[in-house]
Amino acid sequence: MQRFVESIRRSLQTQNWFAAIFMALAMPDICGALEHPAANVGERYRDWFSRYLAEKYTLRYVQFTAQDCYKFRCKCLHQGLAVRDNNEKFALTPPIPPHRFHLNSFDGVIQLQIDILCEDICLAVEEWARDVEDNNEVQNRILELINIQFPQGFIEFR
Repeated sequence: MQRFVESIRRSLQTQNWFAAIFMALAMPDICGALEHPAANVGERYRDWFSRYLAEKYTLRYVQFTAQDCYKFRCKCLHQGLAVRDNNEKFALTPPIPPHRFHLNSFDGVIQLQIDILCEDICLAVEEWARDVEDNNEVQNRILELINIQFPQGFIEFR
């Protein structure tokens, strides 16, 4: 799982915002599928978000719920859109130090700062990985995840 988390973080460092957000939004899918492969996609996505992110994203004045995140994931990954129900939108902002533009709401638009959302998801994935480290079924499924390998004898230069 760490290879995915590191890829998201590298994307953030290089300001590859689309790669970071697309990968981050896929992580609850991946973790949920590893844990409950037979469950409905939306149910396992919302369940994972509720367990690992809901507390951070439920504030008194604005909420980014498991359902919001799932709808955002669907619209973003499948259509390239940042739209909620009834054409309400998500506004994604890059970091603009020293300001923080995260988890704000105005006229139905939820504003999310890309680096904060992605890092929160990375931290949640790391927490989840610790929670399932003794689950042999999940660990076996993790071994089946996509990996990028260099051909034998190829020397990687960094």
